[in-house]
Amino acid sequence: MKRLLSDERTLSHVDRLHEHLTLAVSEPVLRDALTRLWYVNDQRRQAQGDACVRLRQLVVIEQVLCERLCPQWQSAYRCVDELLRHAVRARSAVECVNSGVRMHQGRPRHVSQGLLDLKRLYWNCRVFHEGTRKGESPYDLLGLHLPNSDWWQLLQMPPEE
Repeated sequence: MKRLLSDERTLSHVDRLHEHLTLAVSEPVLRDALTRLWYVNDQRRQAQGDACVRLRQLVVIEQVLCERLCPQWQSAYRCVDELLRHAVRARSAVECVNSGVRMHQGRPRHVSQGLLDLKRLYWNCRVFHEGTRKGESPYDLLGLHLPNSDWWQLLQMPPEE
């Protein structure tokens, strides 16, 4: 898992998607508008009721914007649609990584003390993203001031620091 997360190829699919989008539509403003149109269209297909009506209106507005940016926007939109329909969603990639981590968390009987210490460091360095403790980690709440709040960077530091 550690090797997978440190491998720069883990997120290279996102870089390739950006490169392909840039090749398909070179004008950045039009590319952003077409991407936004694709996203709203995708949301509209999944929506129901009032949300669907509101999203349909947004689609029309985005189409008018694309028309004003480029009269031949439909051909560029087809390219963007083809690329984004086959893109791997970030949420799916994160879930793949999380499933590997969850496997190790589910096996507490055969965990060494070193791995328990590593897990404790990771969870105590994590910053809460919501709730009353939002923006703080358990170590921050205890008043422990570390030179860095990233657990991985803390492991790379010499013990003297």
